[in-house]
Amino acid sequence: MKILVINCGSSSLKYQLIDMANDVVLAKGGVEKIGLADSFLKHQKGEGEKTKISKPMSDHKEAIELVLNTLTDSNLGVISSLKDIDAAGHRVLHGGEFFKESVLINDEVIAKIEEIAPLGPLHQMANLKGIRAIKALLPTLPQVAVFDTAFHQTIPDYAYMYAIPYELYEKYHIRRYGFHGSSHRYVSKRACEILGLDYNNSKLITCHIGNGASLAAIVNGKVIDTSMGLTPCEGVVMGTRCGNLDPAVFPYLFENGALKPEDMNNFINKKSGVLGISGVSSDMRDVEEAAFVRKEYRAALACKM
Repeated sequence: MKILVINCGSSSLKYQLIDMANDVVLAKGGVEKIGLADSFLKHQKGEGEKTKISKPMSDHKEAIELVLNTLTDSNLGVISSLKDIDAAGHRVLHGGEFFKESVLINDEVIAKIEEIAPLGPLHQMANLKGIRAIKALLPTLPQVAVFDTAFHQTIPDYAYMYAIPYELYEKYHIRRYGFHGSSHRYVSKRACEILGLDYNNSKLITCHIGNGASLAAIVNGKVIDTSMGLTPCEGVVMGTRCGNLDPAVFPYLFENGALKPEDMNNFINKKSGVLGISGVSSDMRDVEEAAFVRKEYRAALACKM
């Protein structure tokens, strides 16, 4: 069985084609700058060299179409026909309280994923673009959604509830959900295998460390607490996300003219974290922008003091 795994971002996507029978990654790569004139695909066949294909791609459908064409290309490809792909698996950020495990995608599932998109506005709609693109290009191919939040659905209510008016949970589903569930599930099981522990009789703390980072406490194979919350912004300091922050910081910044409410999401998700503190990023545009933002905040606060 060959599975095409897809992880879509707002202007990018990553993919792997995996031969499940032999546990081998046949090909992998990613598309960047979707929607821009200088978009490109980086493709790697097995353990071979990476090939860069520059081509304008206006949307995710065009990006996935290029991926499929590359996988079947006579020189770069690893399969002779798209019929060799047995299924597609999609990483989906948020399952809310509805999805507690991976599911076979149908119209009802797509509608529900879209319904809970406000819980993950930066990622959810991008994930849906990948699902809809595959559906349009390969309408009979089975697709499965794997939710970042599903593994954390065993967290007890006293750990996932926030100390806010309860009606906000009832009406808007505001609670701690946790993310990186697939990663925490895998590394917890793999750690037990390596250490010779019984997974169903174990106590572990797992760490997912990357540009986004999270921790989870796992007892007997069940998550009992995690660092991320309603969104992936809560928890430890990350690459560009602030992590835990006194919420009173925001009205203070608003009142002093250092931040506008409409800029808040961008501020906590893309301008903070290690980038915000250091101004250092792999992208020099981020460095320059971060320096400018810090200068503007300092100037605004100085005027108020």
